[in-house]
Formats: sequence, structure tokens, C-alpha cells
Amino acid sequence: MNIIDYLIIAVFLAAAMVLAFAVSRFRNARWLGLGLAVLAVGLAVFQYGPWETSPTLKVLEKTATAEDAVSAIYALYGGIDTESARYLGTRSGSKVFVATRDANGEEIICLLIEAGDAQGPPMAGCAGMVSAHDPIVTMSDQAGRELTLVPDQYDTNELQAAGWTKISDNLFRGRQ
Repeated sequence: MNIIDYLIIAVFLAAAMVLAFAVSRFRNARWLGLGLAVLAVGLAVFQYGPWETSPTLKVLEKTATAEDAVSAIYALYGGIDTESARYLGTRSGSKVFVATRDANGEEIICLLIEAGDAQGPPMAGCAGMVSAHDPIVTMSDQAGRELTLVPDQYDTNELQAAGWTKISDNLFRGRQ
């Protein structure tokens, strides 16, 4: 949950309390306040309950092929498992991969960019998957071109409406 979600719940609870105090002249006001509080908690549990899907990247589960082989050295980025790398696509002559990294016992996701035909060192950006509704990693190169990696459950319609171009199911190129 982000701060906006907490604010919405707080406003709803505050409105329920104000309504309960406003009708306190009625003999069933306590039951009304209690009913509104239970309704607020029920809405919060329904909206953010444990049934929210966990974010996944099914591309990491596929069997590695020759196309998935990373040729650049990512030792500077600390612990990226290049054996887990899976090819996502090509952008401006650069190959783009997704891989995992162990960070103190927690698996995090890394976006790897190999320079390919273009000049320059390899780049990597890593982050944990927060939710199915948030991008995992967004990176920019020196020219300001953006790439964003999203989980399988991410609704990509908003990205595409904003001018992002789909490279693969999980990778989008920013407005150029």
C-alpha cells in the first residue's frame, strides 16, 4: 500500500466518525458508528487483503537458451546471477536481459543492458518486486532513453497510452 491508500482509508474512517457523532442524538447511534467502522475495515480488507496476487516474472522460469547468454561482465554490480539471465529484447543495438541477484538472502530482480553494437559499458539496475501494480525497475541511458521492467500482472494499458512502446511482455521503451 502506498501513502494515497492510507490517506483514503483515514478519510473514510474520519467521515464515519463524524457521521457517528452527528447522529449521536439517536438511540442507535452507537450501533451506526460501529457498523460504519466495521464497513470501513471490511472495505480495507477486501481492497488490500491477502488475495492480492504476488508479482511474478514468468520469463525467469523458462529454460535457458543460447540467446539468454550474457557476454558482458557485471561484477561491478555485486552478485548478479548471470546464469539466471533471460533475453528480453533489443533496443538501439543494445541487448536487454532480466536476471536475479541475491541481496542478503532476498532475491531481487535486475535489468541488464549490454552495449552490443553501441559503445559503452554494460549497465544494470536492480530492485525488489513491490507489488503487481508497480514497475520493478526503470532505467535511463546517457541519451535519456528509458526502459522499464514490469511484472506479469502489471496493467500495461496506461504505459502504452502514455507513449511507451512494448519490446516484450515485461519490457517497455519510453517515449523517445
